[in-house]
Amino acid sequence: MQKVIQTIFYFGPLLFGFGFFAPLFAQIITQLAWTPPLGLTPLMTGLILGGGLGLLAQIRGTWV
Repeated sequence: MQKVIQTIFYFGPLLFGFGFFAPLFAQIITQLAWTPPLGLTPLMTGLILGGGLGLLAQIRGTWV
């Protein structure tokens, strides 16, 4: 059980990027009535942006 929790905390920034930032960005895109490029839906765009930020924070080890 400890190993599972350690793994979750290790991937915390990535999970936060997908779980919080992706829906947030999707809602912002929808509210601004912006059409994402390449026929992407707002959620797919949010997943790309949120996942990218989470991956960046995961690699760097910090959000700042």
